[in-house]
Amino acid sequence: MPTILCIDDDANFLELEKSILETNGYTAVIASDGLTGITLASKSPIDVVVLAFKMRAMNGGQVAEVLLKQQPDLPIVVCTGFFETMPHWLRWFAAACVEKRDGLDVLLSVIQEVIAHKKVPCQAVAA
Repeated sequence: MPTILCIDDDANFLELEKSILETNGYTAVIASDGLTGITLASKSPIDVVVLAFKMRAMNGGQVAEVLLKQQPDLPIVVCTGFFETMPHWLRWFAAACVEKRDGLDVLLSVIQEVIAHKKVPCQAVAA
């Protein structure tokens, strides 16, 4: 099964992501900050990254920039509660964008579409 790397400094949401992904047969790797996520992505094969935007230390844009330089074809799904403040370049390079308030079922559906190589327009995904 595909391996999904979830990077978020919200520990509760991170555990929920891990739980739903593992329940649906995915291997979930979690990182509570951007630097740890970058390190994990460079050491293990990752199929999709689920990335929060607003985080302490490195924000999602900074993390995405590093990840995309290291692995230009790595699909990144931005999952944020701050969609309106995301830079437009990140919306352009992300495989998909999901608002946290839309729920984990929407996130799971988007991940499944990204894995199936269907690019999802990077806009707020309606629940």
